[in-house]
Amino acid sequence: MSQSIVINFKTREKRYAVLENGEVAAIRIRQPGDVTKVGNIYLGKVAAVKPGINAAFIDIGGGRHGYLHIGRLPAFLHGNDEIRERPISSFLAAGQPIIVQVKKDGTALKGPLLTGIIELAGEQIVYLPEGKYTAVSKKADEAERKLWRSRVRAHLEPREGIILRTAALTGDGKWLDELKTMRKKYRAMVDKASREKAPAVLYEKNNVETEIYRELVRMKSGTVISDDPEILKRLKKLLENHPELDWSLEFYSGQVNIFTYYKIDGALEDALKRIVWLENGAYIVIDETEALISIDVNTGKYTGRQDQDETVLQTNMLAAKEIARQLKLRDYGGMILIDFIDMQDEKEREKVRLALEKELANDGKQTRITGFTELGILQMTRKKTRKSLPETLLKVCPVCKGKGKIESPETVAFRLERELLEMPSGLHEAVLIECTEDVKDCFCGDNLVHLGRLEHLLHVKLFFRIIRDAHPYYAIRQFGTVRELGEKSSSSR
Repeated sequence: MSQSIVINFKTREKRYAVLENGEVAAIRIRQPGDVTKVGNIYLGKVAAVKPGINAAFIDIGGGRHGYLHIGRLPAFLHGNDEIRERPISSFLAAGQPIIVQVKKDGTALKGPLLTGIIELAGEQIVYLPEGKYTAVSKKADEAERKLWRSRVRAHLEPREGIILRTAALTGDGKWLDELKTMRKKYRAMVDKASREKAPAVLYEKNNVETEIYRELVRMKSGTVISDDPEILKRLKKLLENHPELDWSLEFYSGQVNIFTYYKIDGALEDALKRIVWLENGAYIVIDETEALISIDVNTGKYTGRQDQDETVLQTNMLAAKEIARQLKLRDYGGMILIDFIDMQDEKEREKVRLALEKELANDGKQTRITGFTELGILQMTRKKTRKSLPETLLKVCPVCKGKGKIESPETVAFRLERELLEMPSGLHEAVLIECTEDVKDCFCGDNLVHLGRLEHLLHVKLFFRIIRDAHPYYAIRQFGTVRELGEKSSSSR
């Protein structure tokens, strides 16, 4: 399989894309004001303890306070059954300093998600100083994993935990050197915390270049093309320590933007669309909410040449492949619900589930498919550590306020009618209404029948001033005489 990473670093917005066999598999964008805190470690200060939800809010400096659940505390994790029955107030108190790590960035509505179980990620291991957990890459078979778990535990202290990456399974022993290095790093961090005043930063993850370097390690080989010679120099220096990686580095000096030249801009535009068409004329609809990602599969124009069950299965199999691609491309995370076209046969459901699982096998993010519900919805999760691509590039529509729909001209016109009917009568000769053309048309009716009826009912003359707006709108601007308001209106009829 041909692989490449295209890097666009010429502007303040840093972008890179992963291409597999010429197809865009992932696009990552970092804007200057969109720096992720995921992985950062802080000396936080307990701002509030909430026994009702068994959680605490932690001040890590700037922005909203982070959320820390009792299950993410080392003292809770290492405690016996009696200790685990205690409320969070027995572990934390307001004003207390605590070392925490950001697991998930905050949003406009929520603060960041925090953990007291610190993780330090390396090339061969993930070190958990208080993790009490041992895991081995699932790329190894169960017998090999069991052997590795036993071998690794012999080098761990009682409270420590470790996750052994695939790269550590070569048997060269580098993982042990990395463990010793990270142990020293964490102890230095704890020592720094004892001298700092909370809130304070103890460790800050590197920037987007670190992400690119990790992609190089994960993908093993290919071509890196960049419009910035400096990042190529830095990546070359990092790769010198990894002779097992086979990457060629190329500088792009063309006048056309590198994303445009490699046709990534088109894929980026598609990655922001709600509807994604499949090659057989069927389509999927993707909706992103605060709580979850929902995906709906529809047959669309595809009717198939065989029986209905075969048509449904073929469409769902195609959809599974495209859904996996879209999840990686858009970097969606959290809970994901997929409404495939209904399949009654359990074997067909299993085929679709396995197809999705296969397409996600090389995903850099941890995914877990829990299966179909009684209603036929496939449930899965994908680790979320930062904002998705649409979250990064799009903002809430000022017209619909994120609803995806706006009020119709009829709805707005009827509201205007109700407001006029609620006014005291006989106080004014005329009313000036500012509104959009569509609202005026609905309000007045064919041949102005509704306008005449309301003027007769209210004993008042209605004047309109038409404005242009993206959504149906009105405002009652002024009361006065027929003469003065008639001069200010754009149309009385």
